[in-house]
Amino acid sequence: MSLWAVLLTGLFAGGASCAAVQGGLLAGTVARRQPEPATVGPGQPRLPAASPDRKNDAVPVGAFLAGKLAANVLLGAALGLAGSAVQFSPSVRAFMQIVAGTLMLLLALNLFGVTAVRGLVPSTPPAWARLVRRSGRWGNAFAPALLGVATVLIPCGVTLSMMLLAVASGSAVAGAAIMATFVIGTMPLFAAIGYAARRSTTLMRGRLGLLTGAAVLVAGLVSINAGLVLNGSAFTLSDVWRNVTGGATPTPVAAAPVAADGVQRILIEARNSSYSPAALTVRAGVPTELTLRTNNTLGCTRYIIMESLGVEQSLPATGDTRIDLGTLEPGVHRYTCGMGMYRGLIEAVA
Repeated sequence: MSLWAVLLTGLFAGGASCAAVQGGLLAGTVARRQPEPATVGPGQPRLPAASPDRKNDAVPVGAFLAGKLAANVLLGAALGLAGSAVQFSPSVRAFMQIVAGTLMLLLALNLFGVTAVRGLVPSTPPAWARLVRRSGRWGNAFAPALLGVATVLIPCGVTLSMMLLAVASGSAVAGAAIMATFVIGTMPLFAAIGYAARRSTTLMRGRLGLLTGAAVLVAGLVSINAGLVLNGSAFTLSDVWRNVTGGATPTPVAAAPVAADGVQRILIEARNSSYSPAALTVRAGVPTELTLRTNNTLGCTRYIIMESLGVEQSLPATGDTRIDLGTLEPGVHRYTCGMGMYRGLIEAVA
């Protein structure tokens, strides 16, 4: 799942789905800083409160969001580090992507009002929710920031799926980037809630709720597709979409003839957003050497996974990386980038 998809998930899904609890805490923090209506004497009606200071409101909102971002970055790094420590195989990472995507689909159905799935959507333990609510009553200057940090104790379902993706990344940097990008995506709605809690909540329950469901649905399908691609599956959702829309499939390119030393050598260029050629035809039963070429290449294509051949290789930004594939068995050997976004295949024919 790309960081762009994570950002959009946070923008449309994370803010709205988590705002039911976390947004209420933020709104309560801002409300407690508003001036109270003044009285002029016993039995006299209260005078209207002074107009709230927007700059003063920005302090708790900014502190809350900063605390939330910092806590989730650290959490993402820890989760990614944990994933790296246990060295999940591509199959396990693919499974976690599919689980995360399935969780998002359930959340989307719940947002669409399908009551049958409500019991399947993860919820926060009540004790954790009460702990964070109590922290919102603190009156010191650091309360909003600490409250933002404490929100990691009450993650919504979309946040849980992002946490799974952070673990599946197997990298502290990638895990931190996933959680940071997700939280940044949630910030606009949380900021709006901080300034206008009632109106934001109303919007969230109306059309914004439907938009949120659609965004979560798309994000879930993207995550499931990435998991299928990572697992080397012959069936993927992107293939279904291409067949429905009439998209073009890559035309296989024949490999160079077998060299005098009896080895067939093939070359694949890892570009920023594709592999070229995306489909190769080689001879089965012949020793094969693969060269992966990069040229100022950025992004996930620099990490290639060939599940059926047991290859998992990190590539330099620029240079040639040679991999001995051994003697290929007849069949299709699929490969993908480390995030399941870009892929290709090598077909060995007798």
